[in-house]
Amino acid sequence: MEALLQRLILLSSNLVERLDSADLKQFDEYMRQREELFLELEQLVVPAEQMAVLRLEADRLISIESVIVARMVTLRDEARQQWDKIQQGRRSQARYDSAYGGGDSLFFDARR
Repeated sequence: MEALLQRLILLSSNLVERLDSADLKQFDEYMRQREELFLELEQLVVPAEQMAVLRLEADRLISIESVIVARMVTLRDEARQQWDKIQQGRRSQARYDSAYGGGDSLFFDARR
Protein backbone atom coordinates (compact mmCIF):
# COMPACT_ATOMS: atom_id res chain seq x y z
CA MET A 1 0.00 0.00 0.00
CA GLU A 2 2.84 2.35 0.77
CA ALA A 3 4.21 1.80 -2.74
CA LEU A 4 0.86 2.79 -4.25
CA LEU A 5 0.75 5.94 -2.14
CA GLN A 6 4.29 6.77 -3.23
CA ARG A 7 3.30 6.33 -6.89
CA LEU A 8 0.33 8.59 -6.31
CA ILE A 9 2.50 11.23 -4.63
CA LEU A 10 5.01 11.03 -7.48
CA LEU A 11 2.24 11.37 -10.07
CA SER A 12 0.82 14.41 -8.29
CA SER A 13 4.24 15.98 -7.74
CA ASN A 14 5.07 15.63 -11.43
CA LEU A 15 1.89 17.47 -12.37
CA VAL A 16 2.55 20.22 -9.81
CA GLU A 17 6.01 20.80 -11.34
CA ARG A 18 4.46 21.59 -14.72
CA LEU A 19 1.19 22.97 -13.43
CA ASP A 20 1.40 26.39 -15.09
CA SER A 21 2.02 24.91 -18.53
CA ALA A 22 -0.19 21.80 -18.23
CA ASP A 23 -2.94 21.49 -20.79
CA LEU A 24 -6.25 19.67 -20.72
CA LYS A 25 -4.72 16.48 -22.11
CA GLN A 26 -2.21 16.33 -19.26
CA PHE A 27 -4.91 16.93 -16.64
CA ASP A 28 -7.01 14.21 -18.24
CA GLU A 29 -4.11 11.74 -18.19
CA TYR A 30 -3.37 12.62 -14.57
CA MET A 31 -6.97 12.01 -13.56
CA ARG A 32 -7.06 8.68 -15.42
CA GLN A 33 -3.88 7.41 -13.75
CA ARG A 34 -5.01 8.72 -10.37
CA GLU A 35 -8.31 6.87 -10.69
CA GLU A 36 -6.48 3.61 -11.49
CA LEU A 37 -4.25 3.98 -8.43
CA PHE A 38 -7.23 4.75 -6.18
CA LEU A 39 -9.04 1.65 -7.44
CA GLU A 40 -6.00 -0.42 -6.49
CA LEU A 41 -5.83 1.26 -3.07
CA GLU A 42 -9.49 0.52 -2.36
CA GLN A 43 -8.89 -3.20 -2.81
CA LEU A 44 -6.12 -3.42 -0.22
CA VAL A 45 -6.55 -4.28 3.44
CA VAL A 46 -4.28 -2.32 5.77
CA PRO A 47 -3.15 -3.60 9.17
CA ALA A 48 -3.84 -1.22 12.05
CA GLU A 49 -0.13 -0.80 12.87
CA GLN A 50 0.55 0.61 9.40
CA MET A 51 -2.26 3.15 9.53
CA ALA A 52 -0.21 5.85 11.31
CA VAL A 53 2.57 5.72 8.72
CA LEU A 54 0.10 5.70 5.86
CA ARG A 55 -1.81 8.59 7.39
CA LEU A 56 1.32 10.77 7.08
CA GLU A 57 1.70 9.81 3.42
CA ALA A 58 -1.99 10.49 2.81
CA ASP A 59 -1.69 13.92 4.43
CA ARG A 60 1.29 14.69 2.19
CA LEU A 61 -0.75 13.64 -0.84
CA ILE A 62 -3.67 15.81 0.22
CA SER A 63 -1.44 18.88 0.51
CA ILE A 64 0.01 18.27 -2.97
CA GLU A 65 -3.40 17.70 -4.51
CA SER A 66 -4.80 20.87 -2.95
CA VAL A 67 -2.40 22.82 -5.20
CA ILE A 68 -3.69 20.91 -8.23
CA VAL A 69 -7.32 21.49 -7.27
CA ALA A 70 -6.67 25.22 -6.85
CA ARG A 71 -5.17 25.39 -10.36
CA MET A 72 -8.09 23.43 -11.82
CA VAL A 73 -10.56 25.81 -10.18
CA THR A 74 -8.66 28.78 -11.63
CA LEU A 75 -8.74 27.23 -15.11
CA ARG A 76 -12.46 26.47 -14.75
CA ASP A 77 -13.17 30.07 -13.75
CA GLU A 78 -11.17 31.41 -16.70
CA ALA A 79 -13.05 29.10 -19.07
CA ARG A 80 -16.36 30.20 -17.57
CA GLN A 81 -15.45 33.87 -18.10
CA GLN A 82 -14.55 33.22 -21.73
CA TRP A 83 -17.77 31.27 -22.22
CA ASP A 84 -19.77 34.14 -20.72
CA LYS A 85 -18.08 36.57 -23.13
CA ILE A 86 -19.01 34.37 -26.08
CA GLN A 87 -22.60 34.07 -24.89
CA GLN A 88 -22.83 37.83 -24.35
CA GLY A 89 -21.56 38.38 -27.89
CA ARG A 90 -24.17 36.01 -29.26
CA ARG A 91 -26.92 37.74 -27.32
CA SER A 92 -25.76 41.16 -28.55
CA GLN A 93 -25.65 39.91 -32.13
CA ALA A 94 -29.15 38.43 -31.81
CA ARG A 95 -30.52 41.71 -30.41
CA TYR A 96 -28.85 43.68 -33.19
CA ASP A 97 -30.21 41.34 -35.88
CA SER A 98 -33.73 41.41 -34.48
CA ALA A 99 -33.71 45.20 -34.14
CA TYR A 100 -32.96 45.61 -37.85
CA GLY A 101 -35.28 42.98 -39.23
CA GLY A 102 -32.89 40.06 -39.16
CA GLY A 103 -31.64 40.56 -42.69
CA ASP A 104 -34.90 41.51 -44.51
CA SER A 105 -33.99 44.34 -46.82
CA LEU A 106 -36.30 47.30 -47.38
CA PHE A 107 -34.65 48.18 -50.67
CA PHE A 108 -35.63 46.79 -54.03
CA ASP A 109 -34.30 46.89 -57.55
CA ALA A 110 -36.18 49.57 -59.51
CA ARG A 111 -35.03 48.25 -62.92
CA ARG A 112 -37.05 45.06 -62.69
